[in-house]
Amino acid sequence: MTGTSDFIRMGLTQADRAVQDVIARDQLHLNPKTLPRARQRKANGRLKQIETILRRLILLMALALKLPPPAPRPSAQPADPPEGTDLATFPSGPSCRFALMPARTPFLMADTIPERAGRLLPISRDASTRRLISRILAVRKILRAPDAAALRLARIIDRLKARQEPRPLVGAASQAFRLGPELGAVSTALPGLINAALETWENSG
Repeated sequence: MTGTSDFIRMGLTQADRAVQDVIARDQLHLNPKTLPRARQRKANGRLKQIETILRRLILLMALALKLPPPAPRPSAQPADPPEGTDLATFPSGPSCRFALMPARTPFLMADTIPERAGRLLPISRDASTRRLISRILAVRKILRAPDAAALRLARIIDRLKARQEPRPLVGAASQAFRLGPELGAVSTALPGLINAALETWENSG
């Protein structure tokens, strides 16, 4: 198990470096409002590969966890706002939550996950970076606390097993050669490691 743990830590380190590379290439740390569409498509494509690798690393961590029986939760009562406080809805920027598990279980860890149909956009050389930066922030949040993410996913997996859901499908890595030698090696090795860890899925519900 030590070897697998070392592999996961190395994979997380390489994923973090890849995210930093995406940020540096287009100077996203300066929070630009727009980017040329071609550059943004390239950044989104690279980020999608990193997200897939990160999901698989977190899944491998989650499959190694042994969870205790859940403790009963006390019923929580919503707190009343302080006297004189007016309820208001404040505007907020776009937020992006990193999905540890896509909605459709059979496509849980597929390398290509069906996306929402795109909307027609006005012809322009530049595109807003808001969505891209939001995705990067979501990925970095998981990279800062991978153990907490693995614990959440382990609980989801336990619920899926209890409902006797089918085991997730983990396809081979695609275009790993575009990731560089270290991260490409991580991407290539992950499917075999995860499939080995999933062998007991049907018998553990």
